[in-house]
Amino acid sequence: MIKVFRKIRYNLMETGKTGKYIKYAIGEIVLVVIGILIALQINNWNESQKERKEEQKALLNLKQDFEYNYRLLDSFINLQVENNKSHFWILNHTGKKPKPKTEKEFNIKLNEVYNNPTFHPRIGYLTELLSSGRIGIIKNETLRNVLISWQPALERIKYREMIRDKDLVSITDIIKEKGSWLNLDEASSSETVKRNRFPKSGFDVDNRKLLDELAFENAIENAVYSNDLVLIIQKNALDIVKTIVTLIDDDLEK
Repeated sequence: MIKVFRKIRYNLMETGKTGKYIKYAIGEIVLVVIGILIALQINNWNESQKERKEEQKALLNLKQDFEYNYRLLDSFINLQVENNKSHFWILNHTGKKPKPKTEKEFNIKLNEVYNNPTFHPRIGYLTELLSSGRIGIIKNETLRNVLISWQPALERIKYREMIRDKDLVSITDIIKEKGSWLNLDEASSSETVKRNRFPKSGFDVDNRKLLDELAFENAIENAVYSNDLVLIIQKNALDIVKTIVTLIDDDLEK
């Protein structure tokens, strides 16, 4: 094609048609510029398509992680709610209030007080995006900002879980001094307890006596308070997860 243009230019010059030559040269320049612009546009389109594919891959990975996080966190919230019911059941039997009919009934509820799972979400892919600076691959600014807010939300959960676990230590200390862990184990559904097959206690002890201890009542009440704070933060985090999944779905449908 270039040889053809060059031949035409030479013919115009040789025949002395300078005006036509200049017009042709300008036209040729315009065609070259248009060609360059088209090439750039195609290149930009290709780059845009490549970036979109990378973004979609990232969105799918994030969607998978956060759907898992949603299911896990939702189950933990439900477990925490049930856990609090066990605390209140115990508080309704302390001091001069009517005692449970059997020690086993009480031991079952006291075991449930320890059903406090620690939230371990999937954060590997998001962490990699953030640490590598590739979070910018997510074009939706709203989604990007919500993703960035996820780590601080996890830190808040971790902190409240730590406080909650410290409050459980107070209950544990009272049981060690005034009650029987072996009696508790008889009513436990823990796989660890079942696997070890602990013997019965060699002491004549009834864990319902713990209900007469003011320190035990206070420790259970403190645990309820800590659990409630964990619940509030977990529910806030669940809202963040919902928002992330919704925004991802919206982007993937575009």
